[in-house]
Amino acid sequence: MKAGFAEREYTPAEGPIPGQIKGHYGKGKLTPLMAHAAVIESEGAKAVLVSLDLIFATVDFATALRERIGKVLKISTDYIFVHTTHTHTGCETDVRCWGCPANPDALIPVADAAVQAVIAANEQLAEVKMGTARTYDTRFAFCRDFFTTDGKIVTNPGLNHADNLVGPISDIDQSVNVIRFDDMEGQPLCFVVNYALHLDTNAHPDKFDADYAGSMREALRRRFGRDVTVVFFNGCCGNVNHLDFKNYNHKKTHSFPKTYSSWHIGEGLAETVQNMNPAPYPRAGEILIQGRYCTFPVARRYATPERKEWAKKFLAFLEENGKMEDRAYSHDRQCAEIYLAEDAEKTPKLMDIGIHVLQLGDIVFVGLPGEIYSEIGLRIKANSPFPHTVVVELADGWHGYIAPDYVLRGGCYESIYSNISYTGLGTADTLIDGATMMLKGLYEAQIAARMGEIRDNRLFKNEV
Repeated sequence: MKAGFAEREYTPAEGPIPGQIKGHYGKGKLTPLMAHAAVIESEGAKAVLVSLDLIFATVDFATALRERIGKVLKISTDYIFVHTTHTHTGCETDVRCWGCPANPDALIPVADAAVQAVIAANEQLAEVKMGTARTYDTRFAFCRDFFTTDGKIVTNPGLNHADNLVGPISDIDQSVNVIRFDDMEGQPLCFVVNYALHLDTNAHPDKFDADYAGSMREALRRRFGRDVTVVFFNGCCGNVNHLDFKNYNHKKTHSFPKTYSSWHIGEGLAETVQNMNPAPYPRAGEILIQGRYCTFPVARRYATPERKEWAKKFLAFLEENGKMEDRAYSHDRQCAEIYLAEDAEKTPKLMDIGIHVLQLGDIVFVGLPGEIYSEIGLRIKANSPFPHTVVVELADGWHGYIAPDYVLRGGCYESIYSNISYTGLGTADTLIDGATMMLKGLYEAQIAARMGEIRDNRLFKNEV
């Protein structure tokens, strides 16, 4: 087995920062925004892992990038996995993110950096050892959606709802999954780290920052060497952040003295990776590489006549009372603007969502294109025939928040129909069933690759 690793920076000197309902403008950086790449080759197959410090990007962007990389390396896009980490303090993207307009041109240097990193990684292919491991870290991630005593679901409830919280709506995935690549002398070259937590832990939205993933990279390099590459894959965390509402140690903002900062979370995860037990013991030898990408049709939501009527009345109210720019109304205002701009007759009722599965030896990645609720990822893991399955959100593009049907009916922040939440009922089940089917197909292909055609060894009395 051979592998190569590289990174390229694309941090702007200054510019808009998406990630908040109110737009921010950044100058300078806390940690750099990077494109990280790993190229793995074994038994004639080659896989590419790309991670971008970006809040998200469209499927069109990810598809074009995968095709560009595929042409350079002359491999199928089925084997090219592109992920955006979801840092809320990254550069502009090609999706309107509340206060930050879409700017596709801002992603030109991002794509260029990704391709350059992949080319550099491919040029550095050398014999490596690979090991995988899984542990858990329960210190930093918490469910942010709660059932309330009046039968509702609320997001980030805050102190105003402290007395009527029943409990979090679901379990979350607190696993830390790691692939470690060493050179043949046992020196670490790369860590691929998966953990599920919103990257909105930075308290300084006026500077570009890779959030806790950037802090974790720096911490791992201090421990293992400055030349080590760290590729971060975020897990299913559409309903997960770093605020512990169950114990009420929170205030109005995302960061405050009693909450772990992005630096603390990054340092803590690096410590967890370093002290994993059992450790990811790297071994030499060939591995099986398999990849498949398929699309599945799901329902799309659109603005109903009732929503449009509400939008007209709501915008009129804001205009009459001089509250068009009031932050307290900004979410609803932008939803209303979207509803009125939409032409229901031209809006397709179905849309295709891609699912990506990629096997690297004894670990399998499932990539889903959206901000995925934790229980969707947990159910895919439970259904998987592979013992080490990792579900990654924001893979190969973005289709907004994707939540179970009961959440869509509940009407909390992530489920209100908008430009960041537009998939319909049944989408979660389609992802679970589609990923399960693809994983089972991959497993059967693995058996065939290892065993060839299995013979029928039954005996018959009249066999001739």
